[in-house]
Amino acid sequence: MIYSFNNKQDIMSSSKINVANLKAISLYKDQFLQNCRDADTLSLLEPEVAVSWQRSKKMNIDPHMQELSRVLRPQEIKALMHDKKTLIDLVKSYYYVLFPLLNMPKTALTIQDENGTILDLSDRYHLLSLSLTSGSIWREETVGTTSTSLCIEYGKIVQLAGSRHYCKALENQLATTTPICDDQGNRLGIITVVHHVSDVMLNGKILQHILLWINTLRFIVEGQLVLLKRSYVLDGDVSFARKSNEYSLLESKKKSEFPRLEEHFSGILGESPQIKEALGKATRFALSDCGILLTGESGTGKDLFAQAIHQASRSKKPFVAINCAAIPRTLIASELFGYVGGAFTGAEQKGRLGKIELAKDGTLFLDEIGDMPLEIQPIFLRVLENKKVMRLGSNNEIDVAFRLITATNKDLSQLVQENKFRADLYYRLEILQLELPPLRERGRDILLMANYFLEEICESMKRAPLKLSKETETFMLNYTWPGNVRQLKNAMHYAANICQGQVITPQDLPLSVYKNVDISWSNEKFVTLQPMPSLKETEQEAIKKALFLTRNNVRAAAKMLGLSKTSIYRKMKEYQIDI
Repeated sequence: MIYSFNNKQDIMSSSKINVANLKAISLYKDQFLQNCRDADTLSLLEPEVAVSWQRSKKMNIDPHMQELSRVLRPQEIKALMHDKKTLIDLVKSYYYVLFPLLNMPKTALTIQDENGTILDLSDRYHLLSLSLTSGSIWREETVGTTSTSLCIEYGKIVQLAGSRHYCKALENQLATTTPICDDQGNRLGIITVVHHVSDVMLNGKILQHILLWINTLRFIVEGQLVLLKRSYVLDGDVSFARKSNEYSLLESKKKSEFPRLEEHFSGILGESPQIKEALGKATRFALSDCGILLTGESGTGKDLFAQAIHQASRSKKPFVAINCAAIPRTLIASELFGYVGGAFTGAEQKGRLGKIELAKDGTLFLDEIGDMPLEIQPIFLRVLENKKVMRLGSNNEIDVAFRLITATNKDLSQLVQENKFRADLYYRLEILQLELPPLRERGRDILLMANYFLEEICESMKRAPLKLSKETETFMLNYTWPGNVRQLKNAMHYAANICQGQVITPQDLPLSVYKNVDISWSNEKFVTLQPMPSLKETEQEAIKKALFLTRNNVRAAAKMLGLSKTSIYRKMKEYQIDI
């Protein structure tokens, strides 16, 4: 049975799958192999499978085989593995990234070339019933009806269960296979995931989940292949061309003939390896039309990356941003989809365009996507799939094409597990995922940005330039910065307004930064070996330090130490601490 999936990819899947169904087909197959029955007469068997059974029988495929006898020669395997290395590496890397979302630990994976030859396989649970190895030729003419042979024949995603396989050794397997194609529709390879047939595995929702998952894996791998193809052009060394279903290298134009996309990211400061890696990925992602999911802690600059990606790809088109957490649940639908006049109480008589329509041909940036209401998610997913939006109160669909960039500081995969975010929307969003590093992992980028912010602030305040003292630099490099770049900028604003000299000292920093100070913040050069101080000495030193950092503000010092103002005065008198 073939049916449409996501309006883009057709799927061939067995219908009415249950244990009784599979036993009936197995008994019928025995009769078919003994020339007692014709495969066409079994109503439970899909026409595509019946035709494949007949071809397999004519080719004298042994239905009782235990291993594949046809294997490429070592030299041929070596050449094939070299040609397909990029495909193999991409599939394996993204398979393991997406594997937790499949939530089915007993899974086997095979990667094949476009003709069905095994390139790589992972089967730690020994689910594969036939003995396989790299170079094994897995096609209809070698093993009969399988999900792989049907995928090769029809070019569809195929899910085949149990006794629908021609060989008896495969009757305990549920196999789901997808082709991998280039941007011209040419098949580059084949991926199959295998599970053991059981009552649980034959649950309709689970079968749909596997199909959705493997389609997502296919979509990501194909997107990455397109990115690699374009990035080679950008680098000016080589470009890809199709020839005999393989990527071959040709001489390309010089890099100077292409726009320098990295110029659009020049506003994002940083010299650390972590930020350079993020910028490199963002530059490559800008070449693709696929959606991008920006992840990272609050304040890491996700909005800056979104705008830079837009400028690098669609600078002359609109950039429309919306924060899903900042809009009431009752209003977010009208903000996104728009509405016609009189659609609801309080609606404007002329109606209003939604953010999706405003972003047509440009970029739609949805910040805090994890806070999108669950009831809105399927509607938005339909917009992404169909590229059409319907305003509230209207029956007319409007064509909209846009680049989607989303951002979140939440773990969407965890929200999926908790049924707080739709799995199908998550898979659609995280095709290209970019994680931004927290400030504490970026080393001296902290000082680079702090000085940049100070220069900018001083210029706006029309005051003489400020610089950071060595003690302040040490503190800032060892501080965790839970609010990241946003907190750093705010701290520099505070320091520039409170500093009375030309050098910013630790006590010029806002009190908030001391609430999360760890005892290990000190640099090693400030640590000296000495006898352990007494509790009295420790308390006395803590009060002196708090008073120093708060410029002798007793109330603020008491708050920093978690004591009352009266207690501070009493201990100051006891320890003879003068202000």
